[in-house]
Amino acid sequence: MSTDDPKTKASGKRARTRAALAAAALEVVAQKGFAGASLDEIAARAGMTKGAVYSNFSGKAELLLAAMSAKGLTLSSPRPPAASLDEELAAMAGELVATLRRAKGQEAFLAEFQIYALTDPDLRQGMATAYGDAFTGTAAYLAGLKDLRPDVPPRGLAVALQAVALGFMIQSFITPEEVNDALILQILMALAEGLSTPRPGQA
Repeated sequence: MSTDDPKTKASGKRARTRAALAAAALEVVAQKGFAGASLDEIAARAGMTKGAVYSNFSGKAELLLAAMSAKGLTLSSPRPPAASLDEELAAMAGELVATLRRAKGQEAFLAEFQIYALTDPDLRQGMATAYGDAFTGTAAYLAGLKDLRPDVPPRGLAVALQAVALGFMIQSFITPEEVNDALILQILMALAEGLSTPRPGQA
């Protein structure tokens, strides 16, 4: 499709507008906190009207989710599909290590977001929906791995892996000296071993 196509231009403009609003949201949140950041101020910071916010987001909750996603603190790095569970969890360990490094210095910011999400029904529901969609996609992916034990529910494993990643992140904020690259890889490899079907020659 040509970049001169009106639909392509409109899509690009919308993406730029959403990115500008997400960036403005992060700037206002840094000054006022999540609760104190108003849509009026966010729109003004982006040089737009409040109507532009509602033309691109359903409300503050969706905008904040987009803003947090733009921070790059999720395990979403594109990479080739894994052939086995241990290959997948080894890749996950590498992504988690990289994410924790990016999160350095942002511990209070991320903790504030989690607390705010627990007190704001719309944001909490938005996060639950996003997690639910992610769990569905991850479960379908895990179910396709050749060595996942048949008694392990793929969606349950998707939820558990998210909990492990979140737990490592929170623990690294509290005791960073205890959470190192080697530990993350060791634990995820142990999980892979316990959740995989035995290879030929294994008991």
